[in-house]
Amino acid sequence: MKNYRFIFALWLVLAAAACQQAPKQESVAESADNKEASSLQTDTIKVYNAYLQVKDNLVKSDGSAAKKSAGDLADHLKKIKGCSEAEDLADKIGDTEDVKSQRMLFLQLSNDVIPLIKGMSNKAAPVYVAYCPMANEGKGGYWLSAQKEIKNPYYGDEMLECGEIKEEIK
Repeated sequence: MKNYRFIFALWLVLAAAACQQAPKQESVAESADNKEASSLQTDTIKVYNAYLQVKDNLVKSDGSAAKKSAGDLADHLKKIKGCSEAEDLADKIGDTEDVKSQRMLFLQLSNDVIPLIKGMSNKAAPVYVAYCPMANEGKGGYWLSAQKEIKNPYYGDEMLECGEIKEEIK
């Protein structure tokens, strides 16, 4: 009987010790999750900033600059899991200096990047989702902007102010 009490007491001590270690394991896992989330947010901010460079270059109708900035965007998109289609689109924009082709690809790229940016937490400044009803052969097209002022990347100087802000992401 004493052996059973000893074994039972030993089991209680081991169980108590195991329970005390569990929170440490969770905090290590939480720490890894926090680092991963922080890294994802940093990468997403880099994508957003590179996206804005492509947009700004298309507003200026500068195919050469859009080509370069699209290459930077593709490099940042590579770091985010699940963004391979957006990366491919950025690469295609970076493969040409033809502004008309770049704008059509940018329309598709925007459809992939907008949800990514909407999912980003702790935005330091508002992000605007703008819409031009004339883009995409009258089907309309969205893009992201850091300002409320409309600067249309789909038409540049032809229709620079065509569009409206549809959403403010805070």
